[in-house]
Amino acid sequence: MNKDISIWMPLYIGDLQAKFARMSTEQIGATLLLMMDFWKNGAIPYELATICSITKLAQHSKAKSLLNTLTILELFEIEAGQIQSNFLTNLKNQALQNQQMKSDKAKNAAQARWNKSASNAQASNKQVHKNAQASCENISSIATTKLKECPSSSSSSSSSDFEEKNENFLENSKWI
Repeated sequence: MNKDISIWMPLYIGDLQAKFARMSTEQIGATLLLMMDFWKNGAIPYELATICSITKLAQHSKAKSLLNTLTILELFEIEAGQIQSNFLTNLKNQALQNQQMKSDKAKNAAQARWNKSASNAQASNKQVHKNAQASCENISSIATTKLKECPSSSSSSSSSDFEEKNENFLENSKWI
């Protein structure tokens, strides 16, 4: 299973609106870009040039101010020269658990479906074999009855030849 969930990121509107309430439009956009980069790539180096590149902020002072705001809002933390986010890490872990749970559920459903199909196929094959065997027995009894009904002008050896061929036919038909 592919555990890569970097192609999507959940955005909980209520949580983000509460955190973004006192931010400017530019700061909100820059924050979302920073969140997406962290979601996809993990920890971000704490270098203003890198942060400006990710957030598209032209000035280092704006990037530094944004990081201060984001640490106060507990969206990001600065640890050991890197920008981390416990908030996003928790969301990512939850998303991975949800994905694993859904995958397991789908695997169980598929397994149940295939097991049911296999048992149905075996039962069907047994029924086909029984039907084929019954047909062969019916053919044999009809042939024997017809043979007894018709008087033969030929010798009795031809009658025994017919019965022998009939038995051979039945033996060869058992594979059906």
